[in-house]
Amino acid sequence: MKIRIQKIALSLTVAGALLLPAIHSQSVDDLIANYSGKAVWDETESELTFATAGVITFDNKGPSTQHFWNVPKEVRTITIEADVRVIGAFHTRANCTIRGKHRMTSMVYGTDIRSWASEYGVKAFRHCQFQNFGGVLTIKNLTSLNPFGFHVRGEGNVVMVSDCDFRDNRGGAGNHSDGIEGGDGSVIENCYFETGDDVIKVYNDLTVRDCTINMVQNAVPIQLGWSDTGDDTANFYNLTIIGDDGRHNDSNAIIVGRRGNYTKTINIYGCKIENPNATWTSLREEGMIVQGEVVDAEIKIGEYRARRHIGSSNMTICGTREEKTEYSCRSGE
Repeated sequence: MKIRIQKIALSLTVAGALLLPAIHSQSVDDLIANYSGKAVWDETESELTFATAGVITFDNKGPSTQHFWNVPKEVRTITIEADVRVIGAFHTRANCTIRGKHRMTSMVYGTDIRSWASEYGVKAFRHCQFQNFGGVLTIKNLTSLNPFGFHVRGEGNVVMVSDCDFRDNRGGAGNHSDGIEGGDGSVIENCYFETGDDVIKVYNDLTVRDCTINMVQNAVPIQLGWSDTGDDTANFYNLTIIGDDGRHNDSNAIIVGRRGNYTKTINIYGCKIENPNATWTSLREEGMIVQGEVVDAEIKIGEYRARRHIGSSNMTICGTREEKTEYSCRSGE
């Protein structure tokens, strides 16, 4: 049994008073009445469509949650039309698909306030742009820009994310705009990340295909955990990492373990990684182990180990355990 089960149960017990009020759903009628633009409900299809741009504002909620819609279970599909920006966040608790009609202009927006969570004195991971409390959450063909807290969090539940952009253009290092954390079996496909925190959290077994990560300030492409997150496997296919920045106190590492004891398996099947200021791994505690293989790769970084590297990096890259700054084993090259 994975350690995370005990950890999640404990966190729910300790923080239950904080979590329970947040998961009371608001009806479709509540949403329509509290959205400044036009939203249309199709009861037959169980689909809520945002037809024009606007802001979700529930005046009866506190300032840190007034823009958050706790989606009722009868809503199975949320659609955002092209050229529509919805300021708000979506927390679901049953199977639900949130989709855009146009990847770049169907947008879910958070806030232009830097360090929003700190400004309001709240935990960023409780204030995600998309949060799944139950069932499968599917997100596709849209842009998430400047989230209040994290972009997407599964709370151990499955998220299926495809054809999306996740961005933070506010600058700064304290926006807590983490990318995606999903439960076992989550899949992330054909997405672009340019966001200033942990991008892909390997807290469960997941698959990532055809994604690009731009390492802007404070970005960590692959985060292994800030606690005992368990022993997990992530398989990456056709991964591209670009940029010249990252999280400075982890030496701009591609793979970071911040706290905890665990063995993570990171397999990368096809990649192009180029950041002249990056390192490969930063494992801050002795009980951290990262293993796995990297094949069909072109990698150019500044150093292999970050300055705070204490754990064990047992990855095989291009058929070797040698710690280098350049690897080249692309197929056909």
